[in-house]
Amino acid sequence: MGGYWFSKNPDRAWAEKFYLIFVPIFFIYNAVMQKMGWVSAGNFWHITQDLLMWLPYCVILPLILRRKSGVAWNQDWWFKYQIWIGVFVFFATYFHTEWFFSVLGMRYNFPNVSLYFDSRLCGPDEATALATHQKIPLGIYLNTMAFFTIYHNVACIVMRRVRSMTNNWNPGARWGSWVAIVVAASFFFAFMETYLYIQPDVANTVYYLDKARMLRIGSFCYMLYFIVSFPNVYRLDEPPGEKWKLSRCVIEASFVSMITLLLIDLFAWIYGPIV
Repeated sequence: MGGYWFSKNPDRAWAEKFYLIFVPIFFIYNAVMQKMGWVSAGNFWHITQDLLMWLPYCVILPLILRRKSGVAWNQDWWFKYQIWIGVFVFFATYFHTEWFFSVLGMRYNFPNVSLYFDSRLCGPDEATALATHQKIPLGIYLNTMAFFTIYHNVACIVMRRVRSMTNNWNPGARWGSWVAIVVAASFFFAFMETYLYIQPDVANTVYYLDKARMLRIGSFCYMLYFIVSFPNVYRLDEPPGEKWKLSRCVIEASFVSMITLLLIDLFAWIYGPIV
């Protein structure tokens, strides 16, 4: 019943360990921003603080400290991972957030921000969207880069542990255990983001119309993201001999974005708005 946590690809294993160190930094940074009231800053600081949450540790440091792997920096796993995350985050934020507004009752209220970027046709008309806090500030894209870097890294490490422990199981049991850990990891991160992030300190800035129903019901909608994205990014340069080109990272992340959009829209068809 062996099993291992980190990838057998040394390049990926290095990045996985590196991004694990980012987890406590991320939580401390977010806690300080919320306690100090910086979440409600104007355009410049809103974008700057979200950029500083992600760029230094997730991009600049791995570029400086990168392994002597013998390949160009833009072929390192960490860089391809950030490309994959970036494509997924862009489409998920630009389009999918409109479903979070209309189906899950999420709201962004940044009274000091005037720079927004979201779908023109999805969601309510522009005037209504602004008045009802259904516009997406630019900083949210950068904020989500940090969130998703952590989620997908930690999930893949845990999923690998389970998968490697079941190597000697029969195919049916191994497949069942894989489905179970993907579903469990997906629900865990969907639930815990809402539970931990939507706190009283940001109650007037980032909130749900009904947090209790979001946790109880909306988490099943949000987990549809990760049911697709976790297994997909798990395959990035894994097994070690398989190397993705940057173009494949873009294509795979775009595919994940489209499938998750379909799934959350089906949730809207089947269940409807939770509020």
